[in-house]
Amino acid sequence: MKKIRIALFVLTVLALAVGIGSAGDEEKPWFDLTNCSMCKNLAEEGLIEHLEWENHLIKNGLITVSRVDEEYEEAMKRAEQKMTAVAAKLQSGEQVPLCGFCMSYGKLMMAGVQMEEIESEFGHITLMTASDPELVKMIHAHGQHTIDAYEEWQEAAEAAGHSGAGD
Repeated sequence: MKKIRIALFVLTVLALAVGIGSAGDEEKPWFDLTNCSMCKNLAEEGLIEHLEWENHLIKNGLITVSRVDEEYEEAMKRAEQKMTAVAAKLQSGEQVPLCGFCMSYGKLMMAGVQMEEIESEFGHITLMTASDPELVKMIHAHGQHTIDAYEEWQEAAEAAGHSGAGD
């Protein structure tokens, strides 16, 4: 089985490291597959129904496990290329719209969260950790918001008769 490459988190970190400071703190949807310059690439490539994503709080941070259906690996590569282009725009100083998740993720990275990326036969694993208790609180808040928002999204999709993301 081919290793699955899901670079959303790595690319978000790269992009937000430059662009987060001037993006503003106004309330944004947590996930915005239409307007977020990073996330919309997943929707445009038809990946939402073919991407499984789990987030789990751990003692000193968050673990995220994601997997894309094997037949959508090429679509994921195209989405990654588009996200790389967004990262380049942000690095050049261009302002682009980002969702609450991407804004929060970038803020965590700028605050010094430690990241570990692990590729496995069953997917992509990301560890976000910190030794500073205040930073751990920030990671946990981000992680819990993500878990809650994802659950609400899944429930809304099911109620509307759709399979939802990752199903």
